[in-house]
Amino acid sequence: MTLIRLPLLCTNQPGIPSVLLPTCTVGSVNCEACTLDFLSPLTTAINQIMLEQFSRPFDWPKILPITQSVGGVIIKAALSAEDLALINKEINAYLEREGKIEPESGSESYDAFLGFNTIRRHGLLEKFPSAELVINHPELLPWVDEIMSPISGNTLLNAAELIEIQPGEPRQAAHRDSDSWPIPLTQDPFVVNIIYALDDFTLENGATWVAPNSWNWQKTRRANAEEYERAVMNAGDAILFRGDLIHRGGANESTSPRRAISVSYCAGWLRPVENSYLNINRETVLKQSPKMQSLLGYVAYDGEAQQSGLLGLYENGDPQRWLNR
Repeated sequence: MTLIRLPLLCTNQPGIPSVLLPTCTVGSVNCEACTLDFLSPLTTAINQIMLEQFSRPFDWPKILPITQSVGGVIIKAALSAEDLALINKEINAYLEREGKIEPESGSESYDAFLGFNTIRRHGLLEKFPSAELVINHPELLPWVDEIMSPISGNTLLNAAELIEIQPGEPRQAAHRDSDSWPIPLTQDPFVVNIIYALDDFTLENGATWVAPNSWNWQKTRRANAEEYERAVMNAGDAILFRGDLIHRGGANESTSPRRAISVSYCAGWLRPVENSYLNINRETVLKQSPKMQSLLGYVAYDGEAQQSGLLGLYENGDPQRWLNR
């Protein structure tokens, strides 16, 4: 395989962070100015090192410290067979209606990062109601609140994203989701992720790459191939991990798509990546549970326990007043 090194800020394309570039577009190999490592071409040439797995009854007193330190675990059968079938049925119906839409973020480099051969959708509650089963998962959501409780009074939905990697899609650029904000990495994460496997995740079809402990590295350090683990999972399993871990979607070298829903949550005082106020209609929000409405941002943030203030007010009060007027 060929080692391609890309810079933190590409000197050949000023202003474009190379973390968003899957390959060096000017064909520069082993560029002396570069600091980020990527492996090319598509390859599954990496050891299958498994993250620790947990089955029911989930041992949350053990899971929490592992996700705080190592950074991630795999939850077996997070979705029941019935829920998994319902979610896939509704997604199939949605995709049959809407078809494939190319990424159109307005940034060429970010579109490349998302993948030109990967289906990605936000606003999932508007597209298929069963998305509520993963966004507001009753067993996994308490972990989200607990791991971020030292730094945040409540949590928000950062983004809920359907991700279907099509055959032939190359491996995604390595990244941290925490890099969406100009905030230093800390002991306590301010963004965490749950990726639900809606198909089996294999080395061949793009099982997610995760670099354990990388939340504790210098922000400029990138993972070598041997430092990654692969989230090989059965359909219905989920991987829980800190959003400040270096990770990437894998290359799909199989002949079938690989489908997942990635649900990301952030501290209540951050602006989320997904704009749920625009993606989710008020009528749909009114049908949701109070917890889901809170995740979508229809709650005031109270940071008194973290020695901070109130945020997200409507007329100097609770946003629920606007929602229920």
